[in-house]
Amino acid sequence: MLKKLIVITAIALLGISCAMANGDGNNGNDNGKNGKSDGNKEKNDGKMGSGGDWLNPNMVSSEYYQIFPWYTTGGSFYSQKYSEMTFSPFTEYYMTSGMPVVGGIVSTPAKFDIAQKMPSEIYYGTGQALPYNQYVSTVPSGTNELWVQGATNWTQYVVSPVGTWLQLVANAPVGGPGGFYEIVQTDTSTVKYNTYQFNQGYNTMNFNADQVGRHMLYFVVNNQPSNVVIVDVFAQAPPAYGQSNSPMPQYQTFASNTVTPIASMPQQTPTGYGDTPVTIQSQGMKGYQVYLDENYIGTEGTGGDPVDGRFSFSVVGNQNHDIRVYDGQFNYPKTMFFQKGVQKIINVEPGTAVYM
Repeated sequence: MLKKLIVITAIALLGISCAMANGDGNNGNDNGKNGKSDGNKEKNDGKMGSGGDWLNPNMVSSEYYQIFPWYTTGGSFYSQKYSEMTFSPFTEYYMTSGMPVVGGIVSTPAKFDIAQKMPSEIYYGTGQALPYNQYVSTVPSGTNELWVQGATNWTQYVVSPVGTWLQLVANAPVGGPGGFYEIVQTDTSTVKYNTYQFNQGYNTMNFNADQVGRHMLYFVVNNQPSNVVIVDVFAQAPPAYGQSNSPMPQYQTFASNTVTPIASMPQQTPTGYGDTPVTIQSQGMKGYQVYLDENYIGTEGTGGDPVDGRFSFSVVGNQNHDIRVYDGQFNYPKTMFFQKGVQKIINVEPGTAVYM
């Protein structure tokens, strides 16, 4: 029986220390029993030398795998644009460039050597994960399979911007001629069909997400259907940088060395800098992505930033900002107040995954 992945969200460590405070105990100046929050009264939060604030993990599956009401009717749902935050949990699965697919749904299946590119984990449509070696031990022989290939994992569900490319992996144990089906759902549904010659075993194919809508993909070889892969495709909203009230980071880094590539994100040019320095620090995370007010601003350890678990930038002070860190599996979001000119230290550590 497949073991179920249970993701345990780390305990919310909301205690915030101050440079001049005497501790997080009963002292009236701390943010402990006096119940101070991340609002305008938080005058000493995260000063230089303090322990700083804490971000806590938020698993993406419950938030991202069930947010799109495709059963809804009406054109507004399909025509609206979504921010980069919508796509960020899936960036390892799509690319901004690729070979055009001419006269078909996918490119001609090519032989794929699974021994050279074995995934670490596979993800079902619900976001449930399973180690690949455990998965293959339970798959019946002769089963046709279809997956979206990522940098290190495979999945049956992806959210991607329109115009991007995905790499599909099809396992056809028998091989031979087969039909590939694509059902596209928007306000109406359309069905596309094409025939391909599948190699025995694993095949790889390019797929261009060139139309907004829900794309349901599967193939049939030897009268046996594969599972369905779902790709939800949306238009992406432009970045919010350049607005007069948009805080700007000190570091602009746009390439990732993590399992979640940033190559799909457009480069953004700062028009100024904030007046309040911020440092995110982690003992157990490297190469994480940083988002400020739902805008991607950089990746730790790239673009000249040392690979030390620390990432620094600046914001406009005396106001609240949304900070989010993404480590390839967990989101660590929090809204907090930044006092003008006072350095804020933000701590973030990896979430915990337990198999039962």
